[in-house]
Amino acid sequence: MLDIPIWGDFMENKKAKEYRKVQTQQAEQQSTDKSSKQTAEQHMNDLEATKEEGKILDPATLDAIMSHFRTSLEASFAHKSQNKEEPEPFLVLLDPESIQTYLEQAWDLDRFVLDNSFLYLLSLNPQLHQTDFKTLIFFKDGRLIKTRENSNSVMRSLFDLIGFSYDFIRGISTRVSGKDSHCVPYIFGRYSFLPLSGPTRQQSSWINLSKVQHYRALKGEKGVEVHCVNQHVFQLPVRPQFFADKVKQSGQIVHRQEHLLRNVLKNFDYVDGRKEERENNLLGNAFHAHTDRISLISMEDYIRIFQFSFAETALRHPSLRDNPVTDEALHLLRENLYVDLPHLRNAAK
Repeated sequence: MLDIPIWGDFMENKKAKEYRKVQTQQAEQQSTDKSSKQTAEQHMNDLEATKEEGKILDPATLDAIMSHFRTSLEASFAHKSQNKEEPEPFLVLLDPESIQTYLEQAWDLDRFVLDNSFLYLLSLNPQLHQTDFKTLIFFKDGRLIKTRENSNSVMRSLFDLIGFSYDFIRGISTRVSGKDSHCVPYIFGRYSFLPLSGPTRQQSSWINLSKVQHYRALKGEKGVEVHCVNQHVFQLPVRPQFFADKVKQSGQIVHRQEHLLRNVLKNFDYVDGRKEERENNLLGNAFHAHTDRISLISMEDYIRIFQFSFAETALRHPSLRDNPVTDEALHLLRENLYVDLPHLRNAAK
């Protein structure tokens, strides 16, 4: 008669097999780690032994040793990188309640300098968001910062870092377009920031347009939903038409700036971002011989010097030649508005 195993024995055998399988996997992993560690140690010992013997490794041998060393380290720590969790993408809704979780998770920093990696800078309302913090900032890499500095003050720190104030950029954009519009975006090179309300009169939230991939109007609600890099999503409390107009305005400003840049580079013999080679001449040789003695001027100072030069040109127009106000106006400009520019101190008066 055949022996038929009872169910309990069968389950015990199954569990034993599973246990042995886990033990085998752990032993193999430990063996791999140990082998990788031993290999790395052996490579280092080989290097030390070579040094002690006074030998000089040829480049090919040294490259092979370092290649094996890197491979060993990668094999040893590969399983750790696989278990690394990516931060959850932000999902900020129009409902103020959706902010509370992010407020609890955010780092509390009162003084810091903002950088271009931020996605959305939210100006907090004490009553609406029930907090004494004034600004909540969302970053591309998942960081969150809350601060008691107001939003415009935080943005000013970034503008100072870039080198141009919001009023300066706004003034240029307004004069070039010929329209004094509301909520002018801050566009300068790779920087593209849109205030969601007038920052000159009140605290404003800001969205970093350079990090937005696409957007859509919210149905039945007063707002738009922007989708940023790394799958972050923010619902903004602005009218869809307002946002569409500002995106269009921003695109026009970018186009004008790039057109200006291309013309400037063309005048300096740059084609497709690369400088055309020139034959050696007197100026070229002088430049290369004295590069260490050339004093450089910041772009902001260059712009301000241009401003003064334009004003001086206008005030010295032949029609104003005998006007006593001309010299007085130039003196006031030089002594007050541009007093901190050393390049104008010795200018002809």
